[in-house]
Amino acid sequence: MPLIDLDEVAIHYEERGSGPLAYIYCHGLGGNSESFEREEMDWYAQHFRTVAWDQRGLGRSKQATKYSLPRYAADLAQLMDRLSIARAVVFGVSWGGVLAQRFALDFPERVHALVLDSSSSETNVLASENWYLRGELARLGSRAIEGREIRPAFAGHRTVAEQPQAPSVKPEHVDSYVAQSRATASLREHPMTPYLGRITAPTLIVAGGKDEVAGAGGSVVMSRLIPGSELHILPEAGHGVFRLARDEYRAILLDFLSKVRRTSE
Repeated sequence: MPLIDLDEVAIHYEERGSGPLAYIYCHGLGGNSESFEREEMDWYAQHFRTVAWDQRGLGRSKQATKYSLPRYAADLAQLMDRLSIARAVVFGVSWGGVLAQRFALDFPERVHALVLDSSSSETNVLASENWYLRGELARLGSRAIEGREIRPAFAGHRTVAEQPQAPSVKPEHVDSYVAQSRATASLREHPMTPYLGRITAPTLIVAGGKDEVAGAGGSVVMSRLIPGSELHILPEAGHGVFRLARDEYRAILLDFLSKVRRTSE
């Protein structure tokens, strides 16, 4: 698909499938939608009008002058406007789940259902430090973590020192990567947790019992505070349930959306 010009930035998206229900994929921190398009999208297109997009400053989208969590969410709203999608199932994995929560809070009328995979509405002190340092590692290189004591945020957590990401971040993507890292880190002091009760869309939350990046605790918190939400923790899955436990996730998703359809009729 070609780039589509929004107010501030040109966004790359891919669309497949048709039907009355749209399913929108929001990728993780510093990533893009290429692997989803290549490995997953054809299945979703059998069931939904499926849209995958690269967030501003990442993947095949263009760089922007400003980056913030509300701006990423506003980009999605504008993209839906341009594609004439009134409401959608909004899926977010990891950081994409943070974006999806913000979208559901800022644009509740646009969300048919919300799906949060391996995500959280808050971070503790150690997790916040790790997320911030991911951005610094991309911005400054290895000197950003040299001599620092970087402790795990939870049992089994792989810290930024154990999983450095700087080599995989292209120069043109650094600004967006840093912004997303800092926005995730800021969930310590500015969590979305107090606002989760405002989410009105039916919400499915999935997490992996062996998630070494985000853990499953944040998913439990969200499930307790988002009204009527449905939580599934898959004990053997890691970070990114939709791809690591593909068959189980897809069955859970279709069952959840069938229940949403029945209650809305």
